[in-house]
Amino acid sequence: MPISRSGAQPDVPRVLVADDDPVLRRMLSRDLENNGCQVIQAVDGEEVRQRMTEDVAVALLDLAMPKANGLECLQYVKQRFPDTAVMLISGTGGLEDAVAAMRQGAFDYFSKPYNRDHLLVRLRQAIHSYNLVRDNQQLRQAVSAPYLAAQFVGHSPATRDLLNQVDRVAQLDSTVLITGGSGTGKTTLARRIHQAGPRAAFPFVAVSCAALPRDLIEAELFGYERGAFTGAVSARPGRAEVAHRGTLFLDEIGDLPLELQPKLLTFLQDHVVQRIGGNDTRQVDVRVIAATHQDLEAMCREKQFREDLYFRLNVLAMHIQPLSERRDDLTDLVMELLERIARRRSCPPIKLTDAARDALVNYSWPGNVRELENVLERASAFCKDGTIDRSDLSLRNVTSPTSAARPAEAGHRLAGMTLANIEREAIRETLAECAGNKAAAARQLGISEKSIYNKMKRLGLFGV
Repeated sequence: MPISRSGAQPDVPRVLVADDDPVLRRMLSRDLENNGCQVIQAVDGEEVRQRMTEDVAVALLDLAMPKANGLECLQYVKQRFPDTAVMLISGTGGLEDAVAAMRQGAFDYFSKPYNRDHLLVRLRQAIHSYNLVRDNQQLRQAVSAPYLAAQFVGHSPATRDLLNQVDRVAQLDSTVLITGGSGTGKTTLARRIHQAGPRAAFPFVAVSCAALPRDLIEAELFGYERGAFTGAVSARPGRAEVAHRGTLFLDEIGDLPLELQPKLLTFLQDHVVQRIGGNDTRQVDVRVIAATHQDLEAMCREKQFREDLYFRLNVLAMHIQPLSERRDDLTDLVMELLERIARRRSCPPIKLTDAARDALVNYSWPGNVRELENVLERASAFCKDGTIDRSDLSLRNVTSPTSAARPAEAGHRLAGMTLANIEREAIRETLAECAGNKAAAARQLGISEKSIYNKMKRLGLFGV
């Protein structure tokens, strides 16, 4: 009964048992725990309301309880937690109560003394129903997830070149690898490629390799068959199958566990899926777009990423410059973001004072477009009369427009320097800017924390 995917910690179904009879309550709880459930006990209707959460798969309620009876609790649960299945047990009720319970949405109704085996069978079916609803919700979210950042807009040379690449790449079916710092808009660019191409009418399915627990990624990507593990009471397709005829977006591909990389490589070569616990294979027609903020070439050298997988992903490469290097896009991005915020809130257009506009233009934007969006979201919530002023902006530091416009004059000349010296200076100066914080420096440089330690050791930078 418990759900355990691909060796992960079991996702144990939670069952609320409510009965004012302590003997029956303990007996029910013991039976359920022996069958792999996590049991929450309640002695009356008030405790049912206190202990119910959306994670409760099944509520097993006595019909005659003090403070609120089973039918009243049923109504409460169905209103507040519609995904939870409710089963009622009665020692006094008859057919009329059973009919009333089923009409109000009960999954089943039992009379005392109940048949233990029959109750456990129906409980498994109720948990299965709850899991199906939750899985379908997750898949719908994966397919129809809203835009998390602004449309990719701007007129800087780097952005114009990138959008020209999109027009060409979108019509092809080859794998795309998008690189760039965190918050630069890699997901937005991937969606634009999908929407501009012939697969636009079909799903865009995103998988975050960094957000999913490492032991669940395989099940999410490739699905599983009924009986593949304890609690897999039904088969479930993976994201690769859901994306059939559309686009599968693998975000933060650098965080994909090494042990799963061979299976992804096979999928990219053959476009064939084999679910966990299954022997059959399924042909899947998807276009794959991957994205990362990490240096995959360096990860390959350090044996943290498979070189053959990197070559398979890096067919059409696209790189997004940090926002600090495409300041000509700032005005377009600010206006687009403010328009989107106003549409979402159904409020009049949000304006900027000249002082606020100057501060936005002169800021270094280490968090890129994501930071810009967050700053504007907060400022628009607290500004007066729909106009954002400099004092409404939460900015950590503001650079001078002169230094931002002429970075080469403020730094070292690169001509004549070896690549190792350039790399050494880049790491040294980034560490100084981050006050020696190696994790923060690694994020700014677009590499992993382990990579920066290895590079510092190789370049003799410890003690900097």
